[in-house]
Amino acid sequence: MIASIYTDGACSGNPGAGGWGVVINFSDGTSKELGGKAAHTTNNQMELAGAIAGLKFWQDLDQKQPVQIFTDSKYVIDGITKWIIGWKKNNWRTASKQPVKNQELWQTLDQLNSSQVSWHWVQGHSGDPDNERCDAIARNQITRL
Repeated sequence: MIASIYTDGACSGNPGAGGWGVVINFSDGTSKELGGKAAHTTNNQMELAGAIAGLKFWQDLDQKQPVQIFTDSKYVIDGITKWIIGWKKNNWRTASKQPVKNQELWQTLDQLNSSQVSWHWVQGHSGDPDNERCDAIARNQITRL
């Protein structure tokens, strides 16, 4: 059973080469790491890609128990817990009537999200071992491009 999911994204240049990392912690004390990359992307897109990958993994396991997801991205936290409600009401437009950036990624994340998922912000680069590991995975992906 998954106990927690940590996600992070990184970008060299913004836009530029990017990577994302995920650490999935199981209740038995084991963990699994995931990572991915894109040649031309933004930091926010990589933050979203990490969260999507973590939730896809959770969904694929068909776990019925709740899961906690941790990210150091205020963009992801605020987007999925606050802003998305208005975006959907406004046909994927912001309060200033502009199209929502990264709409397809937000729609994918929204489809994967559920009441079983609780979202938590963790300060980046503050010594949290799982957050630091996600950052290392994401940055390592960039070096592979």
